[in-house]
Amino acid sequence: MLEERGHRAFHGRQLHRWIYARGVFEFDAMTDLSKSLRAELAARCEFALPRVVEDVTGDGPDAATKYLFELADGERVEAVLIPSDERVTVCLSSQVGCAFACTFCATGMLGLKRNMTAAEIVGTFLAIRQRSRRRISNVVFMGMGEPLANLNAVIRACDLLTEPDGICLSKRKVTISTVGLPGRIRKLATHPDPPKLTFSITSPHDHVRASALPVAGRFPLAQMHDALGVYAARTKHRITIALLVADGLNDRVEDARALHRWIGDLPAKINLLRYNEAPGAFRRADERAVERIAAELVRLGSTVVLRKSRGRDISAACGQLAARTIQPEPSASA
Repeated sequence: MLEERGHRAFHGRQLHRWIYARGVFEFDAMTDLSKSLRAELAARCEFALPRVVEDVTGDGPDAATKYLFELADGERVEAVLIPSDERVTVCLSSQVGCAFACTFCATGMLGLKRNMTAAEIVGTFLAIRQRSRRRISNVVFMGMGEPLANLNAVIRACDLLTEPDGICLSKRKVTISTVGLPGRIRKLATHPDPPKLTFSITSPHDHVRASALPVAGRFPLAQMHDALGVYAARTKHRITIALLVADGLNDRVEDARALHRWIGDLPAKINLLRYNEAPGAFRRADERAVERIAAELVRLGSTVVLRKSRGRDISAACGQLAARTIQPEPSASA
């Protein structure tokens, strides 16, 4: 932008550092820029981070905080700050609503309003960073929307989040979660610095998955396995398989055995997550059932992480805050 206006490129790098590395959004405070350039920028540009409409923090020293943001056009999205002893993670949204209509997800009830821009995605991160007492170390795209359905903007946001002279997150600390678009997974694998990938499988049985995931379930699990194998081979990343355990959906020992068989030779670890209730067809699984699934997977030789339940007390499941303030619309075609 500055080169197009007749300025030297290094001024653009200075501006980039002020915004992304230092979090300074007032041009007058950018003291290594000339006064005339600061005046020109102030006259022609503005910064407008997404407005925090609501923030809710749970109980305890490592409680999660959920943010409801309003974008410039009035649409609303969510993000969650999740601190722990060893890291601070931000969960970001990629779309306003979602077209995938997954039956266990509050966002799916809203329908798809539109894609978020890369600027809006990174803007929510910067707004949370302003409020965080600790340095944010990790980003996961597990909020509202299907990230791979907005792939170009999400990749641009990933590049900004990991730019060495800016926000400077480690490239290995950014993860995209998907319910499964095999063509987009293969495309993402060609990126020069691909993020880590989490596949939310829901069920290792095609017929169950198709019922719970009306859009993503159209892609057979064999096709998903092939795409994930390509991703792992090209990127040298281990795939994370996320299983959100819900009562009657995927909480049997047989489901654990079927999941182990489906993974096969795929380099993967399994994240087991407890379901945070949202309006819909499913309930939180019995804790003993979750532990039985974990034990069976370990017995079979899988690498299993049983995630601590976080954010249940602040409606941290995707879309739960937004669903209180947004009227649902019919899902757009995917």
